[in-house]
Amino acid sequence: MKLNLYEDKKNMNEHVDVYYANMRPVIRQLIDTVNKDRPTLSGRPADEDLDDGEEMILDPAEIYYLDHIERKLFAYTKDGVFRIMNTLASCEEMLWTYGFVRVSKSNLINIYKIRQLKPDLNMKVYASFDNGERICINRSYKKSFNDYLQKMRGIM
Repeated sequence: MKLNLYEDKKNMNEHVDVYYANMRPVIRQLIDTVNKDRPTLSGRPADEDLDDGEEMILDPAEIYYLDHIERKLFAYTKDGVFRIMNTLASCEEMLWTYGFVRVSKSNLINIYKIRQLKPDLNMKVYASFDNGERICINRSYKKSFNDYLQKMRGIM
């Protein structure tokens, strides 16, 4: 993808023109960013009481992965763990074009935060993240994960 930027100090009416052959996730991200429709998640630090804790706005680009444990959803970032009030399914739908893919019944991972993919026994694959944590990509999700990576590879 080619990007041209032009500075015109006299132009008081800024605009963005996008030419594309097909609507890929990166194009959707660009449109959402320009329209200020980029999704955000709100969460509270996992170690605080939900009624007393301060709610934080989380940028999906900062989230390593989402984990559903005991009917609760948590987002893992470099700044800590946050309890999210959304469902895993709604997060999957909302964040699909932003690099998040389901890799197990209880996990969504951000492919842009993966440092390494390492195959293991029993056809499992482990994704290692920048923060040192690992998530198992279950065998039943491996094909859809690989398909998602192939689709996003044209973007990255």
